[in-house]
Amino acid sequence: MKMENPYSSGQYYKETYMKNQMSLKMSTRWMVNYYNVIKKIYPLIVLSKNNKILEIGSGFGGFINVLNDDGYINVSAADMSANIFSKEIKNKFIILDLLNIVDINEKFDIIFAFDVFEHINNTAQVINNISQLLNINGLIIFSVPYPVKKHLMDNYHTNMQYPNYYSNLFKQGGYELINMEDVSFCPFLWRLRLPIFYKYISKNKFVISETFFIFKKQSEI
Repeated sequence: MKMENPYSSGQYYKETYMKNQMSLKMSTRWMVNYYNVIKKIYPLIVLSKNNKILEIGSGFGGFINVLNDDGYINVSAADMSANIFSKEIKNKFIILDLLNIVDINEKFDIIFAFDVFEHINNTAQVINNISQLLNINGLIIFSVPYPVKKHLMDNYHTNMQYPNYYSNLFKQGGYELINMEDVSFCPFLWRLRLPIFYKYISKNKFVISETFFIFKKQSEI
């Protein structure tokens, strides 16, 4: 019997988002951290308000909310399930399986994907499919958890890799590495409305450590 996909079925969201009492408000507050990192490591991002943007793995829509609030005018959301994407957000929503892209005839200037790739085993296929959605000279900006014990113990993290794994695969796929940064967040500070991050990897179980990447698409595969 074929097992139901936990992402398209909504099981993943119930077990992770709901268990941690996440909401659009809390998701938006958390994604301010990620946006601050991006602006720090790629300041030119704030000059691109008119670009056509897609976020893959949008969840509640917190990062979409952050972009809307900062004046971006052409932003779409995508995920494998729409069951938790907030109805308060009026942006276009696309049901998207990165391993099986169908009926999406759009190209984007910037694609964001936060904490997505560690859930997918065939990264090379994902890169190929993302390339179908991204314009030449477009940017893919994403984060993945650093493979410390805290993240390795997550049952849904089926493809945990060190940063050079992504650097090599994206370069092979026709991308130029613009920047890469190791970052750690403290959830305690986030809950105090202090979106502070540190440029290092921490193994402390109370800290979330990620690597952020910015790649530019230079050619078609």
